[in-house]
Amino acid sequence: MNDEIIAKPANIKPVFSYALTVALVTPIGIVPGMLLMLFIKFNIYHDQPLPLFLTILLLLAALVPGFLFGLWFARKSIDKLYWQLTDTELSRGPYRRQKFPLASIDKIIVGLPPANAVVKMLQQAKPGTALGTSVDVLSTVQPGLNMVKNLSLASAMKGNSLLICFKDGSWLPLRLFALPNGRALMDELRERCKDRVVESYTFSREELRRLRRRDTNELIPPPKK
Repeated sequence: MNDEIIAKPANIKPVFSYALTVALVTPIGIVPGMLLMLFIKFNIYHDQPLPLFLTILLLLAALVPGFLFGLWFARKSIDKLYWQLTDTELSRGPYRRQKFPLASIDKIIVGLPPANAVVKMLQQAKPGTALGTSVDVLSTVQPGLNMVKNLSLASAMKGNSLLICFKDGSWLPLRLFALPNGRALMDELRERCKDRVVESYTFSREELRRLRRRDTNELIPPPKK
């Protein structure tokens, strides 16, 4: 078998995604440098114009870290949206920068705990309950809340999330159901590693704390000894 399954955003080119994300995020990284420039201007030079060399230096001090921050954020965010599964490995990123050999998997736990308190609350907002009615009423005012609720309910479905435990002690929590072909990829991953799938698992408090430290679809390193 050499079938490849790909889960990725539909009709979005990786290069365009990187460029747009960098353009949007870079201004955030520029803020500290611009604040430094204003501080020097109003506390040292007062009403005098800044010397040209200092202006250029401060602009570079703002732009370079901001641009690097944009690159880092773009890679961190976009890589988690592109996944490929072959008969030998799972890889992440549009250019497969991070690879996870299937042979290195110790076990796959089906179902992740709620990501945070808000998600847990939305999952408990059942129809007919006071909480469910309140969420429904608020959703008519803010439609975005209803989308978040639906995603939260979908994420609670057991087969929509996995925890891949590697032999070196690292973890990879996966929630790909919202990506086109994401659920199919996770189902096929379970099939290809069916001898290591754990359907029922109770997480300890320490394990829950460890899961909350990292985002979903991001590798959690082994515990420090």
